[in-house]
Amino acid sequence: MDTARQTNVEIARQSTSRLKRFVSTLSDFSPSSRAGMALAAIMFVISMSPSLLPRMWWWQGVVSGIVIEVSYAVGALAGWLLSRIWRGADVRISANPKWVRAGKWILSIVIGSWAAWMLVRSFISNNRAARLMGFTPLSVIDYLAATAMAILTAAVIAGLAILIVGLWRWVAKWASRLLPRWGAAIVATVILAVLSTFLISDVLFTRGMEYAYRTFAAVDQAEEAGVTRPVLPQRSGSIYSYENWDNIGKQGKRFLSKGPRAQQIEEVTGREAMEPIRIYAGLAEHRSLEESARVVAAEMQRTGALSRSALMIVTTTGTGWVEEWSVQPFEYLTGGDCAIVATQYSYVPSAIAFLREFDQPVTASKILFEAVMDEVNKLPEDERPAVYLQGVSLGAFGSESIFEDEASLLENVDGAVWAGTPNVTRLWEKMTRERNGGSPMIAPVVSSGHNIRFATKPEDLRADIYGRDLPQWQYPRVAVLQHATDPVVWWNTHIIRREPDWLKERPPSDLNPDMQWTRLATFIQVTADLPVAGLAADGHGHVYHREFIPAWAEVLGLVNNEESQRYTGVNPYRGADISWFDSSVESAISAAISSDLYD
Repeated sequence: MDTARQTNVEIARQSTSRLKRFVSTLSDFSPSSRAGMALAAIMFVISMSPSLLPRMWWWQGVVSGIVIEVSYAVGALAGWLLSRIWRGADVRISANPKWVRAGKWILSIVIGSWAAWMLVRSFISNNRAARLMGFTPLSVIDYLAATAMAILTAAVIAGLAILIVGLWRWVAKWASRLLPRWGAAIVATVILAVLSTFLISDVLFTRGMEYAYRTFAAVDQAEEAGVTRPVLPQRSGSIYSYENWDNIGKQGKRFLSKGPRAQQIEEVTGREAMEPIRIYAGLAEHRSLEESARVVAAEMQRTGALSRSALMIVTTTGTGWVEEWSVQPFEYLTGGDCAIVATQYSYVPSAIAFLREFDQPVTASKILFEAVMDEVNKLPEDERPAVYLQGVSLGAFGSESIFEDEASLLENVDGAVWAGTPNVTRLWEKMTRERNGGSPMIAPVVSSGHNIRFATKPEDLRADIYGRDLPQWQYPRVAVLQHATDPVVWWNTHIIRREPDWLKERPPSDLNPDMQWTRLATFIQVTADLPVAGLAADGHGHVYHREFIPAWAEVLGLVNNEESQRYTGVNPYRGADISWFDSSVESAISAAISSDLYD
């Protein structure tokens, strides 16, 4: 028994010795830093604070884990530099050990109390925002789970960092056989940099993009239940059309199979209606954007689109998607006396298209716009339809990018409604930057609001966000819809280094009043809001639905109010009639669209 006991003790000692060596090796690869740990803990608390949108527990954990690791790296580097400076300056401070211990306890209590107060405050504030925006509020268990996920995420990132450091040291050790120590370090750094660049740019990004394109191209051609080939001659893809049904992708087929017919429009509005025209050109194999635009032009001639009173040019999102909420109000409000044209320029979702095909939506928008306007301008001026532009998200980016400035926009179109415009859009950025003094970035007043109006909600089209009356709305009219909580509108790399105006100004909006700017952390938070922006309730985040109805009614000049009784210029929409549209009709249109999309 004594021999067996001694053997077990020896095995335990050996195991303990191995564990110590492993921990020592791990520590050698990833040296601990008090400054890094302190900053990581503080930034973790900040990462749990409110952002533009509430998050699911697991996504909050991933975001916080990334913040922890980035903060640890910054803190460790700052601590290392300060310690080197401190030692180099040969500064020495002595103090009574009792006072030092007491100070540490007091500091720990203060920081702990601050962290607890911040976490409780964030918990309450985030859940209040979640109820407002249609998200499920998180429980205390969810917050604990988010903390566990944050630790796991941080551990995974730390493991990758340790692996990279280990690889660097192995290369440096191998190179030191032939080179001095400093030369081996340079060789290891260069080899690792080249290898990392190759893996990230060629293997992960390029090959990943190729895989995404193949996958989404296959999805684009897949048949979808409930989507059938149109039988009406007023629709592309029908047996009368120049555009083959098989050339049209999934989103284009949805667009051509949905939407109200003349009878439905009459039932909802109580007025006589025409059959709306919908024209769409797919991204057929070996077809250029110019060829797609020519198909649209031919379809306009075939369907009689140029004889309608209003014509809408839509720039789609990456997959060729057209938001029904943005186009159906146009069809109802014009009594079907309209035509809508669009083309597909990509197979992939907007996020991927934005990274890989940044110029594609702009190019596609310009080509389609020029092709349509060439047809319109062939007509006598008094016989031309009023031309309007529409785009949501990446579609708004492409559509707005047709124009250099406000003047060129107003000279070339009769109106537009854009929603969720990405922050990098030049025209949007220019108009926002040159806004009237005293108007906030969230809802800027541009050129006193005579032609272009930004709105976080429909009421902002009549008065600014502070309730102050705007001047007479002249024609052409342009409405730019953007929510205070839409990260697509507010995401920009500039928020890494400086607080954005939309956070400093704090006008009345649904933006969480407890959201604060913190260098780097706010950028990570807003970036993390992007994937969940489309999950919010209507009127929040990146979800624009019912507000399109009053927006189009205003742009078309159908709203009967005191302003409409005064001179506002000649309405380019010759079918405008302010006698019939009111709140009950608006509700009926909203119910009809909801029934078409969700029933």
